[in-house]
Amino acid sequence: MPVTIKGIARQLHLNPSTVSRALSGNPQVSEDTREKVIKAARRLNYHPNYWAQNLVGAVSNLIGCLTLDLSNPFYIPMVRAVEDVAEQKKYMVFLCESRRQIEVEKAILERFRRIRIAGLIITPVHGNTDHLYCLENDGVPVVIAGRNLAGFDSINIDNIQSGFLAGQYLIQNGHRKIGYIYSGDPANIPEQQRLQGLIQALHEVSLETKTTYKSLTNNVTGGERAAEMWFNDFDRPTAVFCYNDLLAMGFIQQVIKMGARVPQDVSVIGHDDIMFADTFFVPITTIVFPKYELGQLAMTLLIERINQLGKKHDPQTIALKPSIIVRNSCIGI
Repeated sequence: MPVTIKGIARQLHLNPSTVSRALSGNPQVSEDTREKVIKAARRLNYHPNYWAQNLVGAVSNLIGCLTLDLSNPFYIPMVRAVEDVAEQKKYMVFLCESRRQIEVEKAILERFRRIRIAGLIITPVHGNTDHLYCLENDGVPVVIAGRNLAGFDSINIDNIQSGFLAGQYLIQNGHRKIGYIYSGDPANIPEQQRLQGLIQALHEVSLETKTTYKSLTNNVTGGERAAEMWFNDFDRPTAVFCYNDLLAMGFIQQVIKMGARVPQDVSVIGHDDIMFADTFFVPITTIVFPKYELGQLAMTLLIERINQLGKKHDPQTIALKPSIIVRNSCIGI
């Protein structure tokens, strides 16, 4: 049977509340008592029951982390950073995915609320924030990762600069007919911002976006769908910028299946520098930003908000700067 706080208290002839305070680092407990309690806990192989702590109203050590899609390698370094910081600060992370469905997101947040999480890191499905405000009104700080939402702390990338960098690079390499591949989801603000940045780069040299291919999904299947649109376009772009690397991978493999060449017939730029982008059979030129740092900043800011609970603060918006990694999927013309 697992050792409990009451069991340690019986061994040391102490009140259970004293043992609980000693283990949580409460300064009201003397150093001698704290040392005795910690030694006994180690000797008896005691492990704290976070669920019980939450039920009795103690400070929660549970952090909710809700991403859009765990099948996307983009989230791996971000989540790893969240867990690294959480481990250092003695928090436990509950990781879930919304699968880009608002009702799933709401249901998961309700579960998080019931287990009394201390804070939430979330990449929300879209700008419907009522359920997020309800969580904050319950005393649960919320940090947005990979998006910007008014009224919330946000850690994001400068998506307009991403599109600008991609367009600038292609223009410098002689391309004048440049396309953009994205899902077309009106709730996906980052993909709209990247298109905005691409258009800005083209306008600087009096060019227009050649065409946009709405792939419906931002995954490999969407990239394959966009490749078929490109192949059937009688006036094809010589280069395309893809919203993410999964789209770029699907686009490249389908273009090659249909008999065209990358980069000789079409240059391709992706975004995110996900795992295997550099070892793909056509290594992908891509826009990169510090994904680990994004998760690190999100978790650090969340802990700061937890420690400041009840104090007013102005929401922070942090935008990380992108850069470009040049590989084999682009060529000058």
